[in-house]
Amino acid sequence: MKFRCPVCMYPSLAYPPAHYNICPCCSTEFGNDDSDFSHAQLRQMWLESGAAWFFGQPPAGWNAWKQLISAGFGALVPKPFQVASFGSLATNAVRVATPVVVTSHSQFAVGLAA
Repeated sequence: MKFRCPVCMYPSLAYPPAHYNICPCCSTEFGNDDSDFSHAQLRQMWLESGAAWFFGQPPAGWNAWKQLISAGFGALVPKPFQVASFGSLATNAVRVATPVVVTSHSQFAVGLAA
């Protein structure tokens, strides 16, 4: 059984987000970090620090922005990563239905198809 991190929305935690288990994506230690801060505050801190993968190598194709968008948190994705250009089409709207992953150097971005 897999569990979702309530902070970064990583969908594949091996253990429930409790009892001092640590999310390999955002580094939240449940029962410790979330006793001092709300999940929303921890999420904001993770985003402000760059939303990087915390432990080991991220899963193949992992993308923080896509992860947040697919969990319904697209409004938290920074504006530069919400914009996609497809020929003459450019959009700033966040649409969850059809994500298209766009990579640029070490940064990951998610553009959304119309």
